[in-house]
Amino acid sequence: MKRIFEILSLVFGLWSCVPEPLPVELDEYEPKIVVASQVIPDYIMMVGLTRSFTVLSSAGYNRGGDSALFESILVDSALVTIESASGTDTLIKLSPGLYASINELENPGGHYHLKVYDYDLKESITASSTMLQNVPIDTIIPKLLKDGEDFSVDINVKFKDVKNEDNFYVMSVFSKNALLTPALDVNSFFNNGSNNIEYQELFDDRKIDGKTISKDLTINHVDPTDSLVVTLSNISEGYYSFLKSRERSGNLISEITNEPINYPSNVNNGLGYFNTHYPAIRFIDLSALEAD
Repeated sequence: MKRIFEILSLVFGLWSCVPEPLPVELDEYEPKIVVASQVIPDYIMMVGLTRSFTVLSSAGYNRGGDSALFESILVDSALVTIESASGTDTLIKLSPGLYASINELENPGGHYHLKVYDYDLKESITASSTMLQNVPIDTIIPKLLKDGEDFSVDINVKFKDVKNEDNFYVMSVFSKNALLTPALDVNSFFNNGSNNIEYQELFDDRKIDGKTISKDLTINHVDPTDSLVVTLSNISEGYYSFLKSRERSGNLISEITNEPINYPSNVNNGLGYFNTHYPAIRFIDLSALEAD
């Protein structure tokens, strides 16, 4: 009993040493418009618009779950226009946070100027981008492999680098398995828009200028009845730096829930990156392959 009283005395003594909480006043967080964009060849240009937030802002807590959180950061009411040599195109809203232009795209070298006015924030942003030359995929050879009940696919991709230019590339592989929010996924190569990045690689041509580039990659745990899409994009150095920074930031969850204040950006008064790269696209029907 004496030992219990000693312990209680120690606990109460330590508790009495805890200082009173100090009131802390934080400046009100001002969200910024975050831009993402994607060109779907021979189809449309899509622009994704969200609002940045921190865990200390109202969007970061007590929002009733993930659905309410995503709804709060999607730009639902905005005037979005793109100016080019063809004139001014007012984009249509496909869903909250996702806007599309269906006008014909410029040839390589064409300039695009994005303007956005967010009616809720009463804020405007602008950004400009030049469409670089499309670099086609010359050959793509997939090989389906089976290990017990598990399947994987090896893919060899070859293309010719543009000679006497400083080129930066992003190669991606998408599947149709993911259940992502369509408004957050502007890479809608499949009809329902629910695709997932299975692989992405960034590289430049500083050591391979003008040569044929061969890339070997493996996608594990595939569904042999599924389809894949391989894309190759010739991108600007600025967008390359943006993707490199985003690559270092972590996974999708950390990307969505952290304000990308350290990312390179070409958006005036906003965040993110407005790009107009024109990807080369190849579809792979895994069901048409025989597994080894």
